[in-house]
Amino acid sequence: MKSVLVVPDSPARRTARIRPRSRLTWATKNSDGEYGMGVIVHHGRRLLDGYNFRILREILGARILTTDPAKVREVLGLPESEPGIEQVGHD
Repeated sequence: MKSVLVVPDSPARRTARIRPRSRLTWATKNSDGEYGMGVIVHHGRRLLDGYNFRILREILGARILTTDPAKVREVLGLPESEPGIEQVGHD
């Protein structure tokens, strides 16, 4: 699964020091993962969960571009109708 968190340029993004594009990594061997589904890590160490993704989306316009939207939603604990998680390409 290939996934990228994209945050449009804005003064708020720059103030928060959030990168415009961050590769997301799906890690299955992490003690923070619930029910063995794994976790999504960005910036190499920070966990991304559904709550924080929603904040980034609502405040900064963030979105996730991924080859597997269903897996991303499952790991983040978000419903199928969740906006901001978009299919691009394939594995």
